[in-house]
Amino acid sequence: MARPINRLSARAVQTLTKQGYHADGGGLYLLVKPTGSKSWVLRFRRGGRLREMGLGSTQVVSLQEARAAALEHRKHLASGEDPIDARRAARSAGATFGQAAEAYIDAHRAGWKNNAQADQWAQSLRDYGPAESLPIAQINTSLVMACLKPIWSTKTETATRVRGRIERVLDWAKVHGLREGDNPARWRGHLENLLPKPSKVKPKRHHAAMPFVDVPAFMARLPERDAKSRRALRFTILTAARTEEVTGSTWAEFDLEAMLWTVPASRMKGGREHVVPLTSAAAGILAGLPRSAPPFALSENAMLYLVQKPAPKGFGLPYTVHGFRSSFRDWAAEQTDFPRDVAEMALAHAIRDKTEAAYRRGALIEKRRGLMESWADYCLTL
Repeated sequence: MARPINRLSARAVQTLTKQGYHADGGGLYLLVKPTGSKSWVLRFRRGGRLREMGLGSTQVVSLQEARAAALEHRKHLASGEDPIDARRAARSAGATFGQAAEAYIDAHRAGWKNNAQADQWAQSLRDYGPAESLPIAQINTSLVMACLKPIWSTKTETATRVRGRIERVLDWAKVHGLREGDNPARWRGHLENLLPKPSKVKPKRHHAAMPFVDVPAFMARLPERDAKSRRALRFTILTAARTEEVTGSTWAEFDLEAMLWTVPASRMKGGREHVVPLTSAAAGILAGLPRSAPPFALSENAMLYLVQKPAPKGFGLPYTVHGFRSSFRDWAAEQTDFPRDVAEMALAHAIRDKTEAAYRRGALIEKRRGLMESWADYCLTL
């Protein structure tokens, strides 16, 4: 009879205090030491001798990551290799940061919202991370600081993302036996002592919004521009949606008969499903698109280019695509009598009272449809 695996839970890992080995199955154990520290250990027999292989502290290696690492090492055992020897060989082979980053992205791609997220990870690490050719085992605090310090004050949001991504790649490498020691990219107790808090240096920035009085003229000029990006931008403006909600959409989200677009919670910034009533103009854009591919499969900058580079004649300010949400909100407040909550829900902004929010999500759909039709009529007046 096979021994059960996956016996432990994430909660148990956090709360277990009894000293000793706690089996998860498949040779993987949670080791609680007399000091109270916890780590992962893979125990196996090789040549009749019991051996132990450390897989890292629970502070940096999650239960799922430990299980994944144990599985990889059991594969070595199944093929006749000693996993400890295989790990040493991997270290001596000098796996590079670029290889580790690529492997991490491939391992997590399926769990991310869309392929664009994987592309953003790869591009940011290429642009600002350690050199791809650097041996992963040699990356230290000085190298991490050399990546972050030049952009920490000028591109703070990007820098904080890059730091977190470097940290995760290095944690992945440690779990897979490619490096040892503490993570030089960790923030708490380490880089927080070397760099100012992001909140102290991050400049206050708002998405530059086109004044709503200029939106109709801008919409009238869009047909002069690139067709694919133009359709996506027109649809984004008409629905007051976020860029990533549009570019990541699939045909399964649209019900053209009911004139509704349901954005799943997994793709929403707030983590809540959002239903968008489609206007006849927005539905018309969808009707003209081929069904052989996602409706608006574009890079995140494709629509921004239409707004900024080069800006249409007479529209020279550095407006953003996201800013059209503000244009819509200002128009709704200043030019219509629709209640504030109707406009807020059109933008998928949260209503604090959960009971009230649940009621209004259903009750206001037709009022929101009326608001969006009025917005479309306004945008397309010229």
